[in-house]
Amino acid sequence: MPRDAISAVGRRPEWARALGALLIGGWAVYVTVVVASNVTDLLVSFGWIQTSFRSGNLAFIATATRIYFRSRPVDQILLAGVVIWEAGAAALLWYGAIAWYRGGAMRTAAAEAGLIGLALLWMAFAVATEVFVAYDRGVNESAYWALVIAVLATVLTLVHLRREAG
Repeated sequence: MPRDAISAVGRRPEWARALGALLIGGWAVYVTVVVASNVTDLLVSFGWIQTSFRSGNLAFIATATRIYFRSRPVDQILLAGVVIWEAGAAALLWYGAIAWYRGGAMRTAAAEAGLIGLALLWMAFAVATEVFVAYDRGVNESAYWALVIAVLATVLTLVHLRREAG
């Protein structure tokens, strides 16, 4: 009897490939939705569109940064930088999910790079919360650490699946 469910799945390489691709794909979908809502938030801030589908992260950034400055253009630039970072991670995750399922040699590199990029983004948000003393204004960094842990748990699961699947 296998030690755990992942080991049981790992004994069948096609199941390990499917499970890994689903895990990576789940993160890819999540980050893609986040990118889309952040892009619409930026577009609304420029007055180019009107929609209720937006992240509200520009206002969140403004809350965090107002201890040092109040500049909507700087906040927009910061959100644009986050969007670029997230979009890069999303692209790596989509590529990684497809490559993982196909069993390509680069499957782990792309997927893990996308996941590590995400973990670093969440860590950067947690650090920014401290730098901008944003916790005094209701910004709670614990959600960022929960995301870091979830991403790193996914990385460890992928390492285990890769080892089990051979």
